[in-house]
Amino acid sequence: MTRLSFDADPDGARRRRLLWSMPTGIYVVGSRGEGPGDFNLMTHSLVVQAATEPCVVALAIDVTARTHQFIESSGIATLSVLRRDQRDLVRRFVKPVEDVELDDAGGVRTMAGVEVLVASSGAPGLADAAGCLDLGVIEKVSFSSHTLFCCEVRGIAVADEVLEGPASARHAAILRMEDTKMNYGG
Repeated sequence: MTRLSFDADPDGARRRRLLWSMPTGIYVVGSRGEGPGDFNLMTHSLVVQAATEPCVVALAIDVTARTHQFIESSGIATLSVLRRDQRDLVRRFVKPVEDVELDDAGGVRTMAGVEVLVASSGAPGLADAAGCLDLGVIEKVSFSSHTLFCCEVRGIAVADEVLEGPASARHAAILRMEDTKMNYGG
């Protein structure tokens, strides 16, 4: 067994490999801007539950992303948790969504050809996901590359199969970064 020792890692290659090997999920973050039709869905991996009382989920969003702009202005987001059989879906949301279909009232119906549901906050989430959280920003921390949005969970939509059966089977059904060929989503 190798004994560890710290080194400078000048090019960051070792750090990246270690961080990419950490177990992480892959999700879709939904956001809404201020204008009519300002909706976005973004593939994302930099997510963690940060507190239980209140229930807080933290999202680290790239400052150059449309999703960052929308969350910054509206203070709302959704987080769609995906099933393993939805692995191909994440590729649809690696770039800003341009194909947004609205209903007669101006509400969003589909994005990139995928049916969405609208949370109480007004942010879109995936209608056919394992589950979706409705989030409201309560705190943020700015870094040069990302902003950490600490969001209170204000609502939840969850598929029955996520709630039923043994925990090992429920957890095995959720998509993770390692199930894709991606190494970063954010």
